[in-house]
Amino acid sequence: MHSKDFGIIALEVHFPRFYIAQTDLEVADECIGKYTKGLEQEALGLCSVEEDISSICLTVVSNLVSRLNLDLRDVGFLEVGTETLIDKSKSTKTVLMQLFENCGNLDVEGVDVKNACFGGTAAVFHALNWLESSAWDGRLALVVAADIAVYGTKATRPTGGAGAVAVLLGPNAPLVIDPGLRVHHMEHRYDFYKPDLGSEYPRVDGKLSLRSYQDALLACYTKYRSKVISRGLAPTVSVISQSHPAQTSDGLGHHIDFVCFHSPFTRLVRKAFGWLALDDVRRATCVSNGEGCNSVGRSDTSRLDAAVVDSVSRLLQPDSPALDIREMDSICMKATADLFADRVEPGLVFARQVGNMYTASLYTCLASLLLSAPESRLRGRRVLLYSYGSGLASAMFSLRIHQTRSLSGLCYSTDSETSKDGRTVNPIFKRLLTQRTRLDMATFEKILADRNTLHNTAPFKPTHRPEGLFPGSYFLDDVDEQHRRFVSSHPRPS
Repeated sequence: MHSKDFGIIALEVHFPRFYIAQTDLEVADECIGKYTKGLEQEALGLCSVEEDISSICLTVVSNLVSRLNLDLRDVGFLEVGTETLIDKSKSTKTVLMQLFENCGNLDVEGVDVKNACFGGTAAVFHALNWLESSAWDGRLALVVAADIAVYGTKATRPTGGAGAVAVLLGPNAPLVIDPGLRVHHMEHRYDFYKPDLGSEYPRVDGKLSLRSYQDALLACYTKYRSKVISRGLAPTVSVISQSHPAQTSDGLGHHIDFVCFHSPFTRLVRKAFGWLALDDVRRATCVSNGEGCNSVGRSDTSRLDAAVVDSVSRLLQPDSPALDIREMDSICMKATADLFADRVEPGLVFARQVGNMYTASLYTCLASLLLSAPESRLRGRRVLLYSYGSGLASAMFSLRIHQTRSLSGLCYSTDSETSKDGRTVNPIFKRLLTQRTRLDMATFEKILADRNTLHNTAPFKPTHRPEGLFPGSYFLDDVDEQHRRFVSSHPRPS
């Protein structure tokens, strides 16, 4: 059985109702500006004890099914990417099979995938492999990427978060994954890992983690560029190329219009875009100077944004003063500020407001882009995506937003609303910005303490806190003496 244009049909985003403002954390930690300016984060989503990885996965899938009126008999593949483990044997995917029982569909391929923040992308690739294989029977594939990110120290807890994304994939998709262009970079590193199976908290080497993210990003970018060129799709690839008309529905041309990154915190994404810009200018400048660069995808600077080239190329001159990494980052971020606002910022709404969602992070960035940019700005455009998981596993791939296929149900099918100031607000953004429950510091710390104390405890019955649950959410109702976990659901509005 053969079809074309496999890709993403729909995305569903779920985040906790509880949150704390980063300004409140700054006051408590006596470091005003460190989290809001230094990390560029506004809020941090937090799950109470009654929300675990199973409950948030059940919630996001049930929300997708409800919104699309999806018949689960039409799903033949289901895989979960997560590093939030509550069982060393039983997969979260098997918990989700409860949703399939009523329709009698128990013939569903896939289990769980684990490698830090990379599991969601691995599951997406597995889904695409299934769709493109002889095993495909015409049904759809469903991937869930979900995690609860909590940390044990004041220095690291502002980079936490939680969330889940359900990704529905199939043929003739509005978001077409570019075939044959995904690349990987894998290494053995101890930048972030969780050796204590009795705790949710990771061990983090902060400097190594940031360097590993950067190393993997640039390695993936080089490999992606090389693959595009070797296939004759374009003479080079650049994230700072000049603006151009939308690409045709046949996919001719290979311009990068938007970039979505794995986002531990927004400031890192801003730096990452600057690193790619510097790489673009370095490759272009060496050709313009007539130098023989040992690189792929070289082009002259005429294809690139002139203002960025002018600012960044000064860093590459032989007689330029020696700068430390922070100074170089600052120059690159300033030079790319306008392009960042246009090509990256639309994808950071959830990341700023909820925090690091680990496996779900990249796909909430994609959803944010689709919800933030007007449809006319999206049609025919290409999105470059970078996925990173510590340890390390990383990948880069791209997708094209189809010129004509409907986007109405892609992220949210309900009509947008108009706010008092005249702006259009999508219902999911309205929920994010106006319908969450803000925590004070005492409650925030109590919830964190409870999660730590009760982790892997049995038996226990969590305190039910409906103010921390959105309508329709699943929650952990009871854990028995055999560590079996039972869930219930908050009423969904009729």
